[in-house]
Amino acid sequence: MTLLGTASRLGLLAGLAYLGFYVYGAVMGVFSPVAMLGFTILAVVCLTAFLIHAVRFRRAMDTPGQHEALMRKAHVYRERRGF
Repeated sequence: MTLLGTASRLGLLAGLAYLGFYVYGAVMGVFSPVAMLGFTILAVVCLTAFLIHAVRFRRAMDTPGQHEALMRKAHVYRERRGF
């Protein structure tokens, strides 16, 4: 896997973790109303990045020949992790 791919994957995971903590903090009432604006803007940016990734991944799955390449990569990842 390339450095850009690894950075992209880590960025998506960090964004999803942020969204989880944001929802938890919003539900528990941790944020002040002023701070909520900044956290909400960052959450929207993270959500937009995740949605763009999901749409691109879905389109790659629909493209002939791309599905097999993605499945081969997923198989390699599973073999490295021991699944």
